Amino acid sequence: MIEAAAISAAGAAGAAGIGTWVATPSNGQEWLWKKYELLDKVEKASNAIFAATLRGMCNFLVCGNNAARVVRQLGEHFKPAPGLDKVVPTGPIVLGKLDGRTVIQDPFLTTNRIIYGYRGDNYLYAGFMYAPYIPLFATPTITLANLESQKGFLSSAGFKVINAGLFTFGTVDVSGL
Repeated sequence: MIEAAAISAAGAAGAAGIGTWVATPSNGQEWLWKKYELLDKVEKASNAIFAATLRGMCNFLVCGNNAARVVRQLGEHFKPAPGLDKVVPTGPIVLGKLDGRTVIQDPFLTTNRIIYGYRGDNYLYAGFMYAPYIPLFATPTITLANLESQKGFLSSAGFKVINAGLFTFGTVDVSGL
């Protein structure tokens, strides 16, 4: 649900989209230089966020699995997070930094998608708000006539896009490799 809200914010009223980066090298082009074209897309996204908000530039990327694979191969531009080899991923995980921007790999995000965004240090610089007002509610355990026990759980939260201009997204087509 959060992904859908962020993507709709980025697509509808967000910063200008940056299009698709295709991983297939041109005729005679080396793969090394093709990967570095992705850095140009990151800078384009950063400038689009700045132009839309006049407040901040891209300081995080949320990547699907294929997009994260390419980002991790960007040599001296990508610095892995310390202790990453000791972490057992059970969902989104911080991979490291790409030219000072936090890179998060989200296995639930569309595999070829990258969401670029700016996260400020207070609510005035927030693009999206997540407010859990019932973090977890559990009903009492009920034992039925056939001696089966049931317990209900409920969690509820509010999601609100505050400033859609702080998001943009692009796609990474790595199917051609």
